Amino acid sequence: MQIEAHFDAETVKRLEEKSELLLRMYQAEFAKDPTSLATESSRSNMIALRHSINQIYGAAAGLDVANAMGFPTDAGA
Repeated sequence: MQIEAHFDAETVKRLEEKSELLLRMYQAEFAKDPTSLATESSRSNMIALRHSINQIYGAAAGLDVANAMGFPTDAGA
């Protein structure tokens, strides 16, 4: 059984800031070369953050952050 960590407004803000930073880094790399290893790495970092949020704070928190960032989400995931 997974125990979810506390998820308050300050935590949401911090996670959104981290997500925004990783998104900007990905967009910059993608603009340079969509098929580069740096682009792939940046995309992997975004995925890893989302996975970490899900593992630490629970899937609902992951969806909250993704929705706040305007990311497409799959409710079944």
